[in-house]
Amino acid sequence: MDLLRRHAVFAGLSTGAGYLAARWERDRAPDRTVLFIAADTGHRYVDTVYARHREAARIEDLAPRPVSSQAELALPWSRMHWNRAPAPVPPRVPAGRP
Repeated sequence: MDLLRRHAVFAGLSTGAGYLAARWERDRAPDRTVLFIAADTGHRYVDTVYARHREAARIEDLAPRPVSSQAELALPWSRMHWNRAPAPVPPRVPAGRP
């Protein structure tokens, strides 16, 4: 809702998440240039997610939860120093097995 209130951008959930992360990064280092890409619009969420907008947390109250592994990921937002490590590769299921 912050994007809509401040910038008149009616965005979807992916865009909102990118905006939140970009704001957090900007606040941590105001001298850096932070760019995010608005990936979707909010039209498909009007009757579902956005119908409950009064329940949403204030953007000023949101901050990432620091985690050290993917197993610790938690809602609403987690942050991990990944040091450009590749994602773990899931085990392969042999052909013909579910």
